[in-house]
Amino acid sequence: MKNALNCSVTINLDGGDGEIIVSDKNQTLIISIGLSAITLRNFFSDLSDLYTYKKTKFKLEHYGSADYYLFVRDSNVIRIEEVRKPGGRDIYKFNLMDFLLTFEKGFQKFFAKLKKDGVLPLDDGMDDFMYPVNKDVTDSFNSFSKNLKK
Repeated sequence: MKNALNCSVTINLDGGDGEIIVSDKNQTLIISIGLSAITLRNFFSDLSDLYTYKKTKFKLEHYGSADYYLFVRDSNVIRIEEVRKPGGRDIYKFNLMDFLLTFEKGFQKFFAKLKKDGVLPLDDGMDDFMYPVNKDVTDSFNSFSKNLKK
Protein backbone atom coordinates (compact mmCIF):
# COMPACT_ATOMS: atom_id res chain seq x y z
CA MET A 1 0.00 0.00 0.00
CA LYS A 2 1.37 3.39 -0.98
CA ASN A 3 1.86 6.11 1.59
CA ALA A 4 -0.22 9.18 0.87
CA LEU A 5 2.07 12.15 0.32
CA ASN A 6 1.14 15.73 1.10
CA CYS A 7 2.83 18.93 0.02
CA SER A 8 2.36 22.48 1.24
CA VAL A 9 4.09 25.59 -0.04
CA THR A 10 4.61 28.88 1.77
CA ILE A 11 6.58 31.76 0.26
CA ASN A 12 6.96 35.22 1.76
CA LEU A 13 6.24 37.49 -1.19
CA ASP A 14 7.95 40.43 0.49
CA GLY A 15 11.28 38.75 1.21
CA GLY A 16 11.33 35.69 -1.04
CA ASP A 17 12.08 33.10 1.65
CA GLY A 18 9.90 30.03 1.63
CA GLU A 19 9.20 26.58 2.87
CA ILE A 20 8.07 23.46 1.05
CA ILE A 21 6.85 20.61 3.24
CA VAL A 22 6.48 17.12 1.79
CA SER A 23 5.32 14.41 4.15
CA ASP A 24 3.85 10.97 4.47
CA LYS A 25 2.97 8.98 7.60
CA ASN A 26 6.65 8.12 8.22
CA GLN A 27 8.64 11.23 7.37
CA THR A 28 8.41 14.99 6.97
CA LEU A 29 10.82 16.81 4.67
CA ILE A 30 10.98 20.57 5.16
CA ILE A 31 12.79 22.35 2.34
CA SER A 32 13.76 25.89 3.30
CA ILE A 33 14.51 28.19 0.41
CA GLY A 34 15.81 31.70 0.06
CA LEU A 35 15.77 33.94 -3.00
CA SER A 36 12.70 32.20 -4.42
CA ALA A 37 12.98 34.08 -7.71
CA ILE A 38 16.20 32.21 -8.45
CA THR A 39 15.83 29.05 -6.38
CA LEU A 40 12.39 28.00 -7.65
CA ARG A 41 13.18 28.56 -11.32
CA ASN A 42 16.25 26.35 -11.02
CA PHE A 43 14.51 23.83 -8.74
CA PHE A 44 11.69 23.17 -11.22
CA SER A 45 14.22 22.83 -14.05
CA ASP A 46 16.41 20.43 -12.03
CA LEU A 47 13.40 18.29 -11.06
CA SER A 48 12.42 18.07 -14.74
CA ASP A 49 15.95 17.00 -15.62
CA LEU A 50 15.85 14.39 -12.85
CA TYR A 51 12.54 13.08 -14.14
CA THR A 52 13.81 12.79 -17.73
CA TYR A 53 17.21 11.35 -16.68
CA LYS A 54 19.09 14.38 -18.01
CA LYS A 55 20.49 14.41 -14.47
CA THR A 56 20.63 11.74 -11.81
CA LYS A 57 21.36 14.19 -9.01
CA PHE A 58 21.46 17.87 -8.20
CA LYS A 59 22.13 20.14 -5.26
CA LEU A 60 19.62 22.71 -4.00
CA GLU A 61 21.30 25.48 -2.05
CA HIS A 62 19.57 27.41 0.72
CA TYR A 63 20.74 30.96 0.09
CA GLY A 64 21.78 32.71 3.28
CA SER A 65 22.89 29.45 4.88
CA ALA A 66 25.52 26.78 4.30
CA ASP A 67 22.78 24.12 4.40
CA TYR A 68 21.82 22.33 1.20
CA TYR A 69 19.72 19.47 -0.14
CA LEU A 70 21.06 16.76 -2.43
CA PHE A 71 18.43 15.16 -4.67
CA VAL A 72 19.39 11.77 -6.12
CA ARG A 73 17.37 9.61 -8.49
CA ASP A 74 17.81 5.88 -8.05
CA SER A 75 15.48 4.19 -10.53
CA ASN A 76 11.97 4.94 -9.28
CA VAL A 77 13.12 6.32 -5.90
CA ILE A 78 14.18 9.85 -5.04
CA ARG A 79 16.57 10.19 -2.13
CA ILE A 80 16.91 13.61 -0.59
CA GLU A 81 19.78 14.34 1.76
CA GLU A 82 19.40 17.42 3.91
CA VAL A 83 22.92 18.49 4.85
CA ARG A 84 23.30 20.99 7.67
CA LYS A 85 26.51 22.88 8.28
CA PRO A 86 28.52 22.66 10.48
CA GLY A 87 27.13 19.15 10.99
CA GLY A 88 24.14 16.91 10.60
CA ARG A 89 22.44 15.03 7.82
CA ASP A 90 18.95 13.61 7.37
CA ILE A 91 17.93 11.30 4.53
CA TYR A 92 14.43 11.00 3.06
CA LYS A 93 13.24 8.51 0.46
CA PHE A 94 10.10 8.75 -1.65
CA ASN A 95 8.70 7.08 -4.72
CA LEU A 96 9.88 9.42 -7.50
CA MET A 97 6.56 9.79 -9.33
CA ASP A 98 4.56 10.16 -6.11
CA PHE A 99 6.98 12.86 -4.95
CA LEU A 100 6.95 14.77 -8.25
CA LEU A 101 3.16 14.63 -8.67
CA THR A 102 2.55 15.64 -5.04
CA PHE A 103 5.11 18.44 -5.36
CA GLU A 104 3.37 19.65 -8.54
CA LYS A 105 -0.03 19.54 -6.84
CA GLY A 106 1.29 21.55 -3.88
CA PHE A 107 2.54 24.28 -6.20
CA GLN A 108 -0.66 24.22 -8.25
CA LYS A 109 -2.58 24.97 -5.03
CA PHE A 110 -0.08 27.69 -4.11
CA PHE A 111 -0.34 29.40 -7.52
CA ALA A 112 -4.15 29.01 -7.54
CA LYS A 113 -4.31 30.82 -4.19
CA LEU A 114 -2.13 33.61 -5.56
CA LYS A 115 -4.53 33.92 -8.53
CA LYS A 116 -7.54 33.96 -6.21
CA ASP A 117 -5.86 36.65 -4.07
CA GLY A 118 -5.15 38.76 -7.19
CA VAL A 119 -1.35 38.38 -6.98
CA LEU A 120 -1.18 36.42 -10.26
CA PRO A 121 -1.00 37.13 -13.11
CA LEU A 122 1.58 39.79 -12.40
CA ASP A 123 1.14 43.32 -13.67
CA ASP A 124 3.78 44.36 -16.19
CA GLY A 125 5.45 46.54 -13.57
CA MET A 126 5.54 43.69 -11.02
CA ASP A 127 7.46 41.24 -13.16
CA ASP A 128 10.71 42.23 -11.52
CA PHE A 129 13.56 39.72 -11.81
CA MET A 130 13.77 39.34 -8.02
CA TYR A 131 10.03 39.11 -7.30
CA PRO A 132 9.53 35.65 -5.68
CA VAL A 133 6.96 34.43 -8.23
CA ASN A 134 8.08 36.26 -11.34
CA LYS A 135 7.40 35.12 -14.91
CA ASP A 136 10.59 32.99 -15.00
CA VAL A 137 9.35 31.05 -11.95
CA THR A 138 5.84 30.47 -13.31
CA ASP A 139 7.19 29.58 -16.77
CA SER A 140 9.65 27.11 -15.22
CA PHE A 141 6.84 25.54 -13.16
CA ASN A 142 4.60 25.26 -16.24
CA SER A 143 7.44 23.56 -18.14
CA PHE A 144 8.01 21.14 -15.23
CA SER A 145 4.30 20.39 -15.02
CA LYS A 146 4.02 19.84 -18.78
CA ASN A 147 7.05 17.54 -18.66
CA LEU A 148 5.32 15.30 -16.07
CA LYS A 149 2.35 14.88 -18.39
CA LYS A 150 4.47 13.45 -21.25
